[in-house]
Amino acid sequence: MNENKIKQMSLEELVALRTLIDEQIVIKQKEQKKALVSEFKAMAAKLGLSLEDVVGLEAVKTRKGSGQKVAPKYRHPQNTELTWTGRGRKPLWVEEFLSKGGRLEALTI
Repeated sequence: MNENKIKQMSLEELVALRTLIDEQIVIKQKEQKKALVSEFKAMAAKLGLSLEDVVGLEAVKTRKGSGQKVAPKYRHPQNTELTWTGRGRKPLWVEEFLSKGGRLEALTI
């Protein structure tokens, strides 16, 4: 498609074309990824290895899926059942405590 044809298209036609292009990009990427994985598997097999042996996928899966709990670092001053590890977004009770002039160090376990 040449530039002049694109310039003559309506907004609706351009949006439809962009949607079609985005869909085709995703399809082509999946096809190329599949071909690349097959090629890598074949190369690994020539060496007597699996693809997982080469790229260490098992180690990544184990590490990511370990789900280790982190010990709480902060505790609510009155309700000791409310705790926070200090990771992620602050719980509402921590935000409220801080907004009233409290210091985070005062909640440390």
